[in-house]
Amino acid sequence: MNDLLVAARVDRLPNSRMHREWMFLFAIPLFFDSCDINTFASAAPALVRHWHIAINEIALITSASFIGMFFGATLGGLLSDRLGRKRSLMLFVLISSLGSLATALVPSVPYLFAARVITGFGISAGMVTVMTYIAELFPARSRGTWQSWAMVINLCAIPMTNFVARLLVPYGPDGWRWVFVWGALGIAFPLIAKRLPESPRWSVRAGRFSEAETALAAMETRSMAEGNVLSAPEVVVRAPEPREPWTTMFNPVYRRRTLALCAIWLLQTIGFYGFEAWVPTLLVHHGITIARSLTYFTLINVGAPLGALLAVYPADRFERKHLIALVALLIAAFGLLYGLSFTPVLIVTFGFAVGMLTQTFATLLYSYTPEQFPTGVRNSATGLTYGAGRIANVANAFVIAAVYTNYGYATVFMYIAGAWFLTALITVVFGPRTTGRSLETLNPGVGVEADAASLTPLAEYPRR
Repeated sequence: MNDLLVAARVDRLPNSRMHREWMFLFAIPLFFDSCDINTFASAAPALVRHWHIAINEIALITSASFIGMFFGATLGGLLSDRLGRKRSLMLFVLISSLGSLATALVPSVPYLFAARVITGFGISAGMVTVMTYIAELFPARSRGTWQSWAMVINLCAIPMTNFVARLLVPYGPDGWRWVFVWGALGIAFPLIAKRLPESPRWSVRAGRFSEAETALAAMETRSMAEGNVLSAPEVVVRAPEPREPWTTMFNPVYRRRTLALCAIWLLQTIGFYGFEAWVPTLLVHHGITIARSLTYFTLINVGAPLGALLAVYPADRFERKHLIALVALLIAAFGLLYGLSFTPVLIVTFGFAVGMLTQTFATLLYSYTPEQFPTGVRNSATGLTYGAGRIANVANAFVIAAVYTNYGYATVFMYIAGAWFLTALITVVFGPRTTGRSLETLNPGVGVEADAASLTPLAEYPRR
């Protein structure tokens, strides 16, 4: 049993009801994580009014989530590479759900800060694990498509949460608390997660060969029971490879990928959360009522699941790095137009375009990131790059507050557009090509003494 044999057996499986079931199961924690991520943006205007807190305190509380997300992504990634994908995912969903419930009960700003740190930890650890889990379980030819469908369901959480907030937040001084209860409903996920198999790729790297064989045999049996005929996998004679050390992501082979993805996630987080987390509050400070700002925000975010849906068709038909760069440029353009618009129709129209395309971008990046690292450090490296963006947004919350205070509403969106432009540039210049390629082809085992030249041509592979 080795990595290439596992890959051959996973990749030969036809798309089936089994994959569809897994996709729905992965969408559940993603859905409720997105519910919670978007709750504070909707609750913030009510806190400003009823708790009489300043916009800098909103920035402080917003930064709390990103502090938690940084530690969740980096430490959670390490934990998942040690415990396995399945057990760690159930643990992280439980942490985020309990954190969201705690947020609903807090009496003051310090407790609110602490609750958001805990929730952020569970959310980002869970999201990173799902990204890796999907990359390892689904066939190479369709993993981008399945990730996109999971994100379609996930992103339905954004307009649904905005709608729930629109109903509950204006309903008295404690209405905002019930929005966080809504975000905690994912606490039931561990009860149904037993239907997911452990990643056989992880099991092999952990030395659990019998568990990997059992999982693969069950997958093949179920696929054949659905009427599929399986081709014989190519048997590759090679000794099992040891788990890569954590430092692998910084060796000469992977260093460029790690640094490029850290920069992409950092800039994407500035662009995405700069928009999502601040639009309701900035609209209120711009003279629009809380109820109307939440109405605009709800209409803007109706496009979120459509954005993921846009990624379904091209995800495995065109090179992902090119799609990511193109979408980032479109977001920059529409974001600038949004910042220069002051009539309801234009605010909603350009905001809708930004909200939709940011989710197209996120869906593609969720597939693109874990593809670039070997199994032994895949979750750790994905977590590190994802976490880099989250910790950057701790400072970003204060930067946006300062830009708004000193330079005005439109300048905030110029700053956000600049982040998206740099994202596109870095992706085109430094990103490898990944679409349709086996994870083991993209990331051959690299031992401690491996030669960096073994992977040098990867970025130059012709697209299938």
